[in-house]
Amino acid sequence: MGYAKNPDCELVAIASRTAEHAKTAAEKFFVPKVYVGDNTWEKMVDEQDLDIISICTPNYLHAPIVLKAIEKNCHILCEKPIAISREELTHIESELASKNLIFFTSFSKRYNPIFKLIKNVIEEDILGKITSIRYLFSHYGPYKSWNARSVEKWFIDSKKAGGGVLLDLGVHCIDILRHLFGEYDKVNGINYNTSCINMEDEDNCNVLFRFKNDILGLINVSWCNEPSETLDIFGTKGFIKVDISGRSPLSFGPKSLKRNKKIKDLLEFKPTDESNQNKLIDHFINCIQTKKQESPNFDDGKKAVEFVIEAYSFKI
Repeated sequence: MGYAKNPDCELVAIASRTAEHAKTAAEKFFVPKVYVGDNTWEKMVDEQDLDIISICTPNYLHAPIVLKAIEKNCHILCEKPIAISREELTHIESELASKNLIFFTSFSKRYNPIFKLIKNVIEEDILGKITSIRYLFSHYGPYKSWNARSVEKWFIDSKKAGGGVLLDLGVHCIDILRHLFGEYDKVNGINYNTSCINMEDEDNCNVLFRFKNDILGLINVSWCNEPSETLDIFGTKGFIKVDISGRSPLSFGPKSLKRNKKIKDLLEFKPTDESNQNKLIDHFINCIQTKKQESPNFDDGKKAVEFVIEAYSFKI
């Protein structure tokens, strides 16, 4: 929808394995050319003179389509995770190095205005030296939190998904935390369970890690809980506990923080219906027009996947 709303875009083709889904999307967004069937994305990229390709396929197809798009000199917006192995990341990085293409990773959460307010609090030293953070993100899991768009339940297929809830939700968490606090240093450990879904990979997971500036981090992601997204930040002068959804009031301490304007801005924040994904697409289009690569770029997508792969190395 973001492309259809952008006045500088023209949708010319869509590829889908499912005829019904392709037809529905083509009719809704007036897309003239439709490719239906397995691997028809390759035919689409070969036949169409494309400036941009937007990749929102199952995880295992992300890297192959990215590499084909690079070969055809297409600018790329790729859903997360942008790859499911270090080998794929290395191959993409090598191919991108010789091209002058704009690559965006679809980290739409960055466009939620609440994170700008949180960043203002951090950068103005309101909480003092940040010592630790906790990011909790959960929902009911695939095929429960949303209706399946495909009969192929690839989310719970280890080979096609590349991982479990950490690769699905955890990449969002580490991207936001890198955006707010800087680069992470190393992953210290993981604990995980298959708690509520009949699958090989984890549906419930905690990762301990640290940042290069010595902040301690904890990411907790789950496909087994009520929908929830919270970020807790602790510093030497105070703390804030933020409900990212905006459904619950901000918790903070000490009480004297309430006098601070940046804290007041967070207290007064109200979510809107404006699409963060549309904002990301508009930013992506603008970067293409101005020939300027900005974030969330390939490196952001790469580091998020590397974080997950490093955490998975602790699995036994």
